[in-house]
Amino acid sequence: MDPVRLQGLVKPLLHAVLKKVHPDYFTHHPAAKAANHSAVQRLQGLLTPVLAPGTPTRNRDSAGGPLEFIVRGDGEALQTVAFEFSDWRPRGRAELQAQRAREMLALCSALGTAPGADAAKEIEDAIGQAAQSGPPAWDGAAAARLRAARAREAVQNYKRGQPAADPRAALMAAMRRVAWPPAPGSAKAARPRLDRSKVFFAAEVAPERYTGIAAHIEGLLPELEYGSWCALPMMVVDRWQDALRRGATRYPGFVVVPSDVDANAFRRYLRENLDEIRRERCARNTRHGR
Repeated sequence: MDPVRLQGLVKPLLHAVLKKVHPDYFTHHPAAKAANHSAVQRLQGLLTPVLAPGTPTRNRDSAGGPLEFIVRGDGEALQTVAFEFSDWRPRGRAELQAQRAREMLALCSALGTAPGADAAKEIEDAIGQAAQSGPPAWDGAAAARLRAARAREAVQNYKRGQPAADPRAALMAAMRRVAWPPAPGSAKAARPRLDRSKVFFAAEVAPERYTGIAAHIEGLLPELEYGSWCALPMMVVDRWQDALRRGATRYPGFVVVPSDVDANAFRRYLRENLDEIRRERCARNTRHGR
């Protein structure tokens, strides 16, 4: 697939959409103008793999919910047209470009700006084999099923009330079992193990990342001072901002850990919030009779 050719074919589609929904056409309707401004910005971000192939697209090629455009219908009445880009992440950039181009064609049809049959066929020809394979078995429905199953498993594990591992107690017990004292400087620090029955994942974390994130966090447990909070449940979020709602925590009683946790920032978070998290957990357990 030729990305330059595809870029030249998709640009007119974007221009046709902008002619219909550009915020400047809705100056007398502030709410519609604001909605279209937001939707156009997101649309341009989603089309970055096609329109700017060399630009990194981290966190900009995720659909993040449907786009809502305000358009003028019959008699100048305003109406909303919602369109959702797929959250499926292809393995290669060429597959992502093909996916976005096809979705842009579908968006044009939804907005009444579809190109002619010849233009649509030319885009399909430019896409070539990259888009013909389609999404793998791992589609949005499969991700939702796995996320739901993982959530049920986490809830069941947490209800069992298994005691969290105490790394220091385990180390002291092992030392008491040896028949000779270790030579100076020869003792190795015990590596704590993550109690995965107390690990929960927020909705914005992709299920296929669960195992890798848990392994990454487990490798950092000594730096994260796990021994001081291992009895508390952990909520893994994508970013710190995902844990807040109107300035308050969305997960009272949980230790929040971002997927790309930084040890220094996390220790500051513990110093400022650990006592409050414990109080919230105690209050929650009291309400549920635990």
